Amino acid sequence: MLRRQLLTAAVAAIGGAIAGGLGLLGGAFVKATARWPVRSAKKWAAICTLADLKGDAPFATSFSFRRLEGWYVETVTRQVYVTRDGDGRPVVHSRRCTHLGCPVTWRATTGLFHCACHGGMFDAQGRVTEGPPPRGLDVLESRIAGEMVEVAEA
Repeated sequence: MLRRQLLTAAVAAIGGAIAGGLGLLGGAFVKATARWPVRSAKKWAAICTLADLKGDAPFATSFSFRRLEGWYVETVTRQVYVTRDGDGRPVVHSRRCTHLGCPVTWRATTGLFHCACHGGMFDAQGRVTEGPPPRGLDVLESRIAGEMVEVAEA
């Protein structure tokens, strides 16, 4: 009986050591992830003033922000066009074609955004007029803060 009791005690001790080690690892994980950033309020970046939006031509600009991707902090730069809608409110469009992500440029002679990669065309409101793009230009969330036009960082 002594040998059987010794083996039972050894198996119990090894099992206890494994359970204790897993408990320590779990505790370390909880402690480490408690420092992860919690989603905070939406951040806004100023991109232009209302005075910059003169005439019917879109205003080309860009903005940058820092974003945490896992453990890596990266600086993201977005290229945008700011236009006005039918009521005169600013609308912020991405400068990337929705087909394959090529840059679009405004052509004042035609009054259209043009994608040089595959011939996509968009009107001043960002709607597709011709070419392969599956949808209009992406519209970014924006707001007016005083005399500034701000866009949500995303």
